[in-house]
Amino acid sequence: MSSESKISLHLDVNNGMDRVTELVQTRLIECGWRDQVRLACRKALTENNDKKVPTVDELIAAVTPKARGMVPDSVKKELLHELELILVNVDRAGYAKHF
Repeated sequence: MSSESKISLHLDVNNGMDRVTELVQTRLIECGWRDQVRLACRKALTENNDKKVPTVDELIAAVTPKARGMVPDSVKKELLHELELILVNVDRAGYAKHF
């Protein structure tokens, strides 16, 4: 069993992906990131000189790099720590031995 398969199995069995997703969403809301991204979207819409309303894909393409840069280091570090714990638990669980 590949490492990727072990990780996926561990995440499925332990609802790990749901926990990680919830953690990230909670932290991004708490730090105001969602509000900052919302403002960046509004700014991108109002600064549109073409008088043409951008498509959702165009708006996403314009705001995504800025949004990624606005994620606080503390959130990134906490996510990295959580993922490290998952990998340690995958190793401890030894899923490969069961197949």
